[in-house]
Amino acid sequence: MVGFYWMGRFISLYGVMIAVGVLIAGFIGFRLTIRHGLSENWFFLFLAYALGGGLLGSKLLFLLINSGEIQWSRILEPDYLVQVMQGGFVFYGGVIGGVLMLLLGNVIHRQPVLKYVEAVIPCLPIAHAFGRIGCHFASCCYGIPYEGPFHIIYHAPAFAPVEIPLFPVQLLEAALNLILAACLLLYVLRKGCTVNSIAIYGISYGILRFFLEYLRYDAEERGGFLIFSTSQWISIFIVLTVLIVRPFVAGWEKKAAAETSP
Repeated sequence: MVGFYWMGRFISLYGVMIAVGVLIAGFIGFRLTIRHGLSENWFFLFLAYALGGGLLGSKLLFLLINSGEIQWSRILEPDYLVQVMQGGFVFYGGVIGGVLMLLLGNVIHRQPVLKYVEAVIPCLPIAHAFGRIGCHFASCCYGIPYEGPFHIIYHAPAFAPVEIPLFPVQLLEAALNLILAACLLLYVLRKGCTVNSIAIYGISYGILRFFLEYLRYDAEERGGFLIFSTSQWISIFIVLTVLIVRPFVAGWEKKAAAETSP
């Protein structure tokens, strides 16, 4: 794992990239919140809900996918538990956990959580892009064997095969996430808070992720069922759910806007 020492402690670039991504996404989300006339106080509270649920969900899905590799008889041993918990995270688990926590926040506080998500949805692919750059440094989520342009070779990684040219799928996904974030940012700045921003993200990333899975070479870590990986099944579910639910949510928003207009 690539990193550096600071004050006698090893700092991985994986963690640094995740932290940088969260900070940049949080700052942009804060600015978008103000621009759309929403409360910055509620934004920070909902951000805490999303981050907490995201971390928990991403770890739980990772443990579920890799449950067969875990020595459950040793799970209460402190050293082994730390080793297990230092393993990776699964992005889609983070999305699921974050959504569930935001729904809980909506029930508890009775605030329009959906409006905040619509406004700051470009921040999700921004944070994800930096996370994928972190994956590149950590050598996880690695690509298929590939000797073409821009291939990468890991010499002493923690996860990827050693001394084999691999496709830079982590960096490709990071670039695609940044492009998606830029498109979403332009959309929300021009169109405002609408459910379409969430729909665009869900469908776009779901399709991108489905095909990017074919460029990955870590099948054992990803898990799967029948002909598709776990993430491909989740991508299919997200795209279909967005297509089915979006018209109903759009109708509710129009009705609410009509009732509140003078």
